[in-house]
Amino acid sequence: WQTRAQGDSSILWLARIASVLRAKGHMISTASLIEAERLARALAAIRERPKPGFEELRDASIAGLFNGEALLWKMVEAELLLGADVGEIPPDTPLAPLIDDLQRNQKTARLKPEALERELSIDLRSESGLFRSTLLHRLNVLGVNWGKLTDTGRSRGTFRERWMLAWQPEYAVQLVENLVYGPTIEKAANGRLVQMIAAAATLDTLAALVQGAITAALSEASAAGLVALEEKAAHSSECLELLASVPPLADIIRYGEARKTETERLAGLLERLIVEGSIALPYAARDLDVQAAAALIGAMRKADEAIRLVEPGEDVVDAWRGGLAAVLDSSRSTALVAGCAAHLLYEAGRLSAEGAADLLAKRLSPGTPVIDAAAFFEGFFSGAGQRLIYDEGLRGAVDAWLASLDEEAFVAHLPLLRRVFSNLDSMERRRLIEAVLGKGASLPAGLTPTPDGGEAWRRHFGLLGKLLSGEPSHG
Repeated sequence: WQTRAQGDSSILWLARIASVLRAKGHMISTASLIEAERLARALAAIRERPKPGFEELRDASIAGLFNGEALLWKMVEAELLLGADVGEIPPDTPLAPLIDDLQRNQKTARLKPEALERELSIDLRSESGLFRSTLLHRLNVLGVNWGKLTDTGRSRGTFRERWMLAWQPEYAVQLVENLVYGPTIEKAANGRLVQMIAAAATLDTLAALVQGAITAALSEASAAGLVALEEKAAHSSECLELLASVPPLADIIRYGEARKTETERLAGLLERLIVEGSIALPYAARDLDVQAAAALIGAMRKADEAIRLVEPGEDVVDAWRGGLAAVLDSSRSTALVAGCAAHLLYEAGRLSAEGAADLLAKRLSPGTPVIDAAAFFEGFFSGAGQRLIYDEGLRGAVDAWLASLDEEAFVAHLPLLRRVFSNLDSMERRRLIEAVLGKGASLPAGLTPTPDGGEAWRRHFGLLGKLLSGEPSHG
């Protein structure tokens, strides 16, 4: 305060930096501030400037207050240069209905709009937490992304959400644009979502919209979405759509208790979709190209995970497993999809270890075209390469297949093997090597190392390099 009237902006700026750092829990001493101010003046003199500017104050602060850590400066730079305050409209100013409703909801939820990002953890078991979550979800429906959901907390339970909040001035304009749907946030979100449901063309899109309506506690949109979903399901025979609609509905049923959602009607609809998808699956798996097959196995894996999550009736599960078995048994099924079906049956216990080993031995036998064998191998082991660590039967079948490949075919399929085993970390790869070669790898009985073993290794290493690079080798 002694220097404010003198117009010494450098001291005021350093004091502001110290205030921000202290608010964040950093220990900033007066001596450090004095040294930073002296350093700033010295830098200005060296750079032939009449007094310290922004660059000198920044460099001096990093050196004297941040211990040379430029990253710490980046953490407070936005707050120092831009600030976090958001302007307010006087209470007696007439407002658009949606803006007025938003301000009332913000006061009730005790959420202050701030320009800088901050994390918010919400416990849905409390009324205040559920109110906050509902408000943020409704704003997202209106396209006002004040909060972005970063983690639903399902690894720690079903009652927690994590949001990243950051208010932008244009959100007020976007909110006013939604006045055509209703005068309050709830009515506007209902109106907009009902319109989106009416325009939805696919079953999986409808399922996602219904999930959003139930999550945001929008009763009108939820009812309209369920009716549209039932009508669409009755006329849809597209397997990919049917399977893609299962995970959103499964999420609602499994985690709906946190929002006190009535799930009886949804449970019946979900079981119907699973059965219809199971019936359509064997026909959808026929004669697909690589892109279509990849899309189908992605939907199959997500649907299988959702089915295991909600644990429907035994007859529904049997229908799903029956569809997978039909894919595996059909000679017209695309090899990639058949491999995925075999893996899902194996994980579910419907295919024994011995049966899986026999199946792999058959599918990967020399009589099978190499392309089909590779596709089946990828479908079975993609994302599950660690199975080979523990299952000796599967490992033996894969080993026999690899040994049957000639040099050209082996080199051609190296990228495939790399994709399959790319999800293994270094420890899992080491364990797989130990499982194949044994922990105490040693020479067989009766064999001893040769004196020129080093030279032999260099010679074989050169041949291996040519093999991996695709160069022709002679001798």
